[in-house]
Amino acid sequence: MTDERGATVLVVDDDAPMRHTVVEVLLAHGYRAVPCAGAREAMEQMQTEGADLVVTDLRMPGMKGDALLREIREAFPEVPVIAVTAFGSVEDAMALTRAGAFDYLEKPFRTQPLLDSIERGLRESAPRREQARLQRSGGDHLDELVGSTPPMQSLFSRIARVALSPAPVLITGESGTGKELVARAVHKASHRRPLLTVNCGAIPDQLLESELFGHARGAFTGAATDKRGLFQAADGGTLFLDEIGEMPLSLQPKLLRVIESGEVRRVGDVNARQYNVRIIAATNRDLAAEVEEGRFREDLYWRLRVLHLELPPLRERAGDIPLIVDRFLRDSAARSGMRKTLTPAAVHLLAEFHWPGNVRQLRNTLESALVFAPGDEVGAEDFPDEIRRALGNREVVRSAAERGLSLAELERDYIFETLRRLGGNKSRAAEQLGIPRRTLYRRLDEYAAEGGKGPSGASSGG
Repeated sequence: MTDERGATVLVVDDDAPMRHTVVEVLLAHGYRAVPCAGAREAMEQMQTEGADLVVTDLRMPGMKGDALLREIREAFPEVPVIAVTAFGSVEDAMALTRAGAFDYLEKPFRTQPLLDSIERGLRESAPRREQARLQRSGGDHLDELVGSTPPMQSLFSRIARVALSPAPVLITGESGTGKELVARAVHKASHRRPLLTVNCGAIPDQLLESELFGHARGAFTGAATDKRGLFQAADGGTLFLDEIGEMPLSLQPKLLRVIESGEVRRVGDVNARQYNVRIIAATNRDLAAEVEEGRFREDLYWRLRVLHLELPPLRERAGDIPLIVDRFLRDSAARSGMRKTLTPAAVHLLAEFHWPGNVRQLRNTLESALVFAPGDEVGAEDFPDEIRRALGNREVVRSAAERGLSLAELERDYIFETLRRLGGNKSRAAEQLGIPRRTLYRRLDEYAAEGGKGPSGASSGG
């Protein structure tokens, strides 16, 4: 055993001597073994305390072991189950495997095959268990990580794997995609404590070195006492370096030395001290381009990029928007007691918008709409013009493409759709179209001369 020392294993058997023996063996090998006299007790334990693996007898009074296997597979699919029975056959083994058992042992069994099976089950299930733990216990900082689309499922899986490693992590993505939330999720899914955060772009260059590494008394004017830095304070935990692309070049070699050696030398101190700190860094910049431009050290870039998590922009996972909206509405109701719903048209509107500010912009937009919508139902009309306008424009372009319209015909439909949405207000239409009013009037005169046709060739009504 290596990484799984201390894992919780449920031992389920109505045979007390057998149950006690297995528990003692597992305790002697570093596991946290929890005895359960029956399947119901095991399910209660799973629901209240959880477990990393289950070893269960199949022949028990009341709820049988195979029924327990099915319940665990339904409720906790990430937890491997090893089935044990004195009455076995090849057919039984195949049936249990099809039902989802990780392994199958016949009584009497020797200690080593059981230990080997447990270790293998824990090792192979580790990413799934970490992902499930992350999703079940993530808390508020995972709100923006809600998602069922392939990009998000891939991200959840990578977070679970990354959390198990002590190596540096580089998180990249556009503003508003949730980089700090991912950093907190990685930390929470690890066994490290505490988590400290610093924004490298929010602290003046001359103070950032002292903030990170600390300083000795007398190191500079005003340093009247020793100051411990964030690396010392985060010993045994995680240090999140947000906006790492903003770190001045002069500090980057010192950070590189700390990452490579674990040794930190305070400003003005001759002695270095060893600390155990995991680095997670994040940026919305293209660090590879920054390296090419000479604004970021290449050696530090590759040292930070040992484990890389790239966050997808919201427009690439638009299928998650209804889930994010639903999560936000439930959280808002719990937080403020304000129970409102969105109409299908409103949800469609949000799902179609491109969200340049990503999830942060979506959340802020929802917050505003919930506050200002007059009733208990939020409709499409309760959202800003820029969002409704973008959807209208997209629908016009989509319809035009489907009908094979020319560019001139597309422009005509675009103008008429804008006028329709604005109730015929030509001044506002010209403003939103980004053209002078004279140009709009000239276009309308041209359309009238062509026969007064509006969108799709229908009459504009004069």
